[in-house]
Amino acid sequence: MKKSLLAFLMIFAVLLSGISHADSEFGNADDVSIDRVKVNGKTVSESRTNFIDESDEFDVNIDLTATESISNMHVEAILTDLSAGNTISDSTGTFSLKTNQSTLVALNLQLINVLKRQNDFRLAVRIVDVDGDVEEKTYGLKLAGGAKGGAGEALDVSIDKVEIEGDALAENENNFLIVDKGKKKLNLKVRLTSLEDIEDAHIDAVLAFENGDVVADATATFDIADGENAAKDLELPLISKFEQNNFRLRVTVVDAEGDSEQKLYGLKISQKKFPFVISSIEVPEGNAEAGKSILVKVNFKNSGVVPLEGILVKAGIPELGISSARFVDRIKESENSAFEDEFIIKIPESAGTGTYTLRAELVSQFGNENEIREIPFFIEGVSGQKSQIVNEKLVINVPIGIQDIKNDGSEVIYPIVLTNQGPDANTYTLLLDGAGWAKLRLSDSNVFVIKPQESKTISVFASTTTNALGEQTFLATVKSNGKALKQVPLKGNVVAVRGILAAKLKSLLLVLLISIAIALAAAGLFFGAGKLMHHNNEEIPDKSEGETYY
Repeated sequence: MKKSLLAFLMIFAVLLSGISHADSEFGNADDVSIDRVKVNGKTVSESRTNFIDESDEFDVNIDLTATESISNMHVEAILTDLSAGNTISDSTGTFSLKTNQSTLVALNLQLINVLKRQNDFRLAVRIVDVDGDVEEKTYGLKLAGGAKGGAGEALDVSIDKVEIEGDALAENENNFLIVDKGKKKLNLKVRLTSLEDIEDAHIDAVLAFENGDVVADATATFDIADGENAAKDLELPLISKFEQNNFRLRVTVVDAEGDSEQKLYGLKISQKKFPFVISSIEVPEGNAEAGKSILVKVNFKNSGVVPLEGILVKAGIPELGISSARFVDRIKESENSAFEDEFIIKIPESAGTGTYTLRAELVSQFGNENEIREIPFFIEGVSGQKSQIVNEKLVINVPIGIQDIKNDGSEVIYPIVLTNQGPDANTYTLLLDGAGWAKLRLSDSNVFVIKPQESKTISVFASTTTNALGEQTFLATVKSNGKALKQVPLKGNVVAVRGILAAKLKSLLLVLLISIAIALAAAGLFFGAGKLMHHNNEEIPDKSEGETYY
């Protein structure tokens, strides 16, 4: 009896363990592949237009295979008409699949009245796991019979030209369009010629976004005679702020019987006039030396709404008059419309030690649009001498101790090279004191570790906007283990830029002129008063003696 009870308890425990394991094993939606989808018995292709026989309902059969075990998932089918965005859906209950297990899911979509009048749809098939994560595929569906209630034959009309914001579109191609930021709508004009008498016709325009959203407009009904031309205006609402670039425009002319003529246009829309952005400029670590070449990498992105033809990327040093350029369409594109181009720039031997500007520029040959990015760049001249300050294990090299600094806020660079000549790695801290006139920052963290026999270059970026001119000094202090090892004085000769100097001279001259004018006026008053007093003190002649006249 005891053995039977023990065996029963063991079996019961195993069953509980299995149930607990099943409850804890969920898996992810991306562990299930959507192998095949059939609509009304016809296999459909992902992201393409699939013609389906006209019907009031869609039977959707979905073949699935689990690459990993998954439980508590369900399948959804969502049908959206591309004209107005109306949606219907169906879904399964939750179910589980084991690794490599396949199954067939059947769903049914009954078209409501508003959808029965449409013939262009998007079908989304989704696998949804217990966490709400989704694996999805989409399919374009088009009813082969045209709009419901009509013969759905081709309408004998020519769509001659479609214009957006005054620009003509090329059919089935990517058309580039730049709009102002905050624009609320796109103005659309459709020009057509009828080759037969048509009654109660209308034009539909549908703009589909990358994420599946659609906006649409339609004209009022109109009649047009055989051989007659017409131009109709439509407005497509536009989200004021959007990150998407790729759009699809469908223009359809439909008569009262449902016969139609249609054209499709690819669009790339941007709200930026020059959609290129320079993301970074990269140069080798350490100091560049006069007479040698350096490798400069320019990284930039394109939103994809402007053709690459005629766009130049340049890199150079303006102060030395050197640069290199290349057309963007000859550069290999990587992910997300990102580009990286490399330039070999040789620095002239005549370049003196100091801070220069390294400039990258993207410019259009067909307009004035451009994008510029600059970074300060230090060059060590041929005659530049490094002063070495040795303190036990540490050697500090200062390639330049003094240089000109403009008082307009622009930066110059003071490289400091630290070399650890000891047998062990050491941690160092670099502290800066601007002495009230300099604004200072570092190229890296001010705390760093240097391995034995290794060097590290720290660049000190200095600028000033104060009125102080002439030679000024700031301090860089190197510490280790809480002790100051060396205090390095660095000097900047602060010079006024031309505009500031001219303004100061103008003000000085104005004050000087006013002072002179006041002084002259005071002098005039003084001498005038003196003369008047002298005149009053003179004797008045005696009239009795008479006066002599000539």
